[in-house]
Amino acid sequence: MPADIPKRTLLVVSDTAMYNDAGKLLVFDPVLRELKVVQDMFDNIIWLGARTLNKKGTLRQVNSEKIHAEMLPCVSRSGFINIFFVLLAYPVFLLRILKYLPQATHVHTRAPSHPAFLMILLSLLDNKRTYAHKYAGEWTDKNIPLTYRIQRSLLKRVRKPNIKVIISGKNEEESVNVHDMQNPCIYAHEINAMNTIGLQKDFSKELRLLFVGNMMPSKGILQLLDALSNPQVNNKIVQLHIAGGGRLLDEVRKKAEQNSSVKITVTGDITREELNKLYADVHLLILPSSSESFPKVVAEAAAYGCIPVTTSLSAITRQITDGVNGFLMTDNSPDSITQTINRVADNTELSAISHNAIEMSKLFTYERFRQRMARVYNIDT
Repeated sequence: MPADIPKRTLLVVSDTAMYNDAGKLLVFDPVLRELKVVQDMFDNIIWLGARTLNKKGTLRQVNSEKIHAEMLPCVSRSGFINIFFVLLAYPVFLLRILKYLPQATHVHTRAPSHPAFLMILLSLLDNKRTYAHKYAGEWTDKNIPLTYRIQRSLLKRVRKPNIKVIISGKNEEESVNVHDMQNPCIYAHEINAMNTIGLQKDFSKELRLLFVGNMMPSKGILQLLDALSNPQVNNKIVQLHIAGGGRLLDEVRKKAEQNSSVKITVTGDITREELNKLYADVHLLILPSSSESFPKVVAEAAAYGCIPVTTSLSAITRQITDGVNGFLMTDNSPDSITQTINRVADNTELSAISHNAIEMSKLFTYERFRQRMARVYNIDT
């Protein structure tokens, strides 16, 4: 790098999963991909993530000399005891952040999370660095936890020029500090092959469904299983694949075994390669969440011609138009899910809707993300 160009260090503070596998640090692959896309803008990237208790298929070893990853304490345990772990973790969060903050020229956080909350507060006191706070939760819904509402409220009110807020689905009335950005999940060199598979799908006969996500109450997986046990479900729906882990996994497996109407396969956590095979095979991606931003799996599946069937939430409705490039449920009750699935099965224009979903997926390339992040970071590339 020429001597007249100052060194840049990016500090990333998030709750994304990291795991110590016998001394080898594994990190969350989707975020690693994002960092590798922007790493040429920086001399160093320091990534503070959250220790996870379980090894998952989405974890990878860091394979870049520029990216240094470290684990923060785990605060994602279930139940009341997690409050105790959160209280113990906050001093550790603060000390670790303050250790690396002086080195940083740019800071990127992923909210809502406990370490991001501290970083948001620190950014309000700091005029030296460029901050990019990504809010990955629901930007308008009132039905969210108190800590989420506090973080969102702080970010909505920020007006400091060195603080940028990144969301999916910006409204026209939002401040200039707020930037609308799609979560990247596809490389430009991948998308043509994915689209070709999608364009060949036959929607005229049986339909196979896919659910991808962390199995927690807000994802609506139990309501989905209740909906598919309804004998009034259209007989074109023949199979549901469920991919992902989480605390409801055992309960999901039991309910899946009891369903006699639709064949249900529960895979647990799987690799990106295994997930791509499912995208290529199924017709519909169904996500009946009660709270959500814009999940990357919607764009990934759409690239393979899978029609998104999701709850009507604000960030999702910015990209999905009912009956045009996907289908929207009014809520995630079993009745609403059943009605929507039947409406999809009866639709005679599914191939056209699938093609529109494929076009929408082109907004989610890493190359497009890199261009937009350069503007957020105020870096000429």
